[in-house]
Amino acid sequence: MTDGRIYLPWRSYWITGGSSGIGASLARELAASGTTLYLSGRSSQRLEEVAGECRERGATVHALPFDMADANARGRAAREILSGDPAPEVLINNAGISQRGTAAETDFAVDRRIMEVDFLGAVELTKALLPSMLERDSGCIVAVSSVAALAPVPLRSSYNAAKAAQLAFFGTLANELAGTAVSVHVAIPGFVRTAVSRNALTGSGDASGAMDPNQSGGIDGKTAARDILQGIVAGRTRIFTGFTPKLRIMLFLARRVPGLLDRILQNVEVR
Repeated sequence: MTDGRIYLPWRSYWITGGSSGIGASLARELAASGTTLYLSGRSSQRLEEVAGECRERGATVHALPFDMADANARGRAAREILSGDPAPEVLINNAGISQRGTAAETDFAVDRRIMEVDFLGAVELTKALLPSMLERDSGCIVAVSSVAALAPVPLRSSYNAAKAAQLAFFGTLANELAGTAVSVHVAIPGFVRTAVSRNALTGSGDASGAMDPNQSGGIDGKTAARDILQGIVAGRTRIFTGFTPKLRIMLFLARRVPGLLDRILQNVEVR
């Protein structure tokens, strides 16, 4: 690996949430001569910008913009991509939207949207692609979850729930597919410098517009992407990245003394 690349055995990838953040960084890392990338996201303009960067690196790129919360659009995208040549050997479920609002003050429509984007969309696309992977006897499924799956941090009730559901579903799928040629991995980012906090939904469904100070001091997207890809190469089912000492302490408390963590979270300012 003298050129610094991380080599995976597959040549075709579908990345949701590929227009920015970790998804865009994964696309750039995977872009190489002979690689085919299918990139999805809501913004056509940003998708094309990332696609252009990846093409400059030698990849063949297909940009398919759609709203992950729209089940009909998800189905159409899956059918279109499965009919492509080559069909994706790897699905990276990276699309996600966070939350900044109390459970009591959040509209149910916001809860539903977060679950559709972060959990149900990933499950539906996985179920659409998994049969072809099993038939080919080759493939890889990745879910980009979050540290939010591991602790009940305030102002993120549905986001925490969606990411915890991801962790449970894809962890179970990994166990069910053990012994097959299809691997399943759950990435668990901590603090990564992306726009996820600025794009997080308030209780009314508006974008929060504010950068979480913990995120602004986190690792960059490229580092997170490389950690994830190295974890896949190493065969790890759970892949952690961006975990600061503060997050490691929180994880320890969540596992060993959850009552203490609850008292801490009830008395600290969370943004």
